[in-house]
Amino acid sequence: MGGCCDPNAPKIYKLEIDGNIIGLAGVEQAFLDVIELDLKDDEAAEKLLELVEKGNYVPKSAERHYKLAIYAEYKKYVAKLNK
Repeated sequence: MGGCCDPNAPKIYKLEIDGNIIGLAGVEQAFLDVIELDLKDDEAAEKLLELVEKGNYVPKSAERHYKLAIYAEYKKYVAKLNK
């Protein structure tokens, strides 16, 4: 049974994408997966979008905006881990 207090529920990441706040599931796991792959900038951004799209609807017309926002958040996430 899912719900607000389900410890196994995926964390919803809220990102600003093209001026809108969008909630996306699986973002943190995508970050961890891409860190393990040790990809360079463009490859990392593409892989992040691919992974996030598996659990979220991403409109084709907005893919570039999603990719940029997710990758920017990924860089912040990695910077926090490296502190």
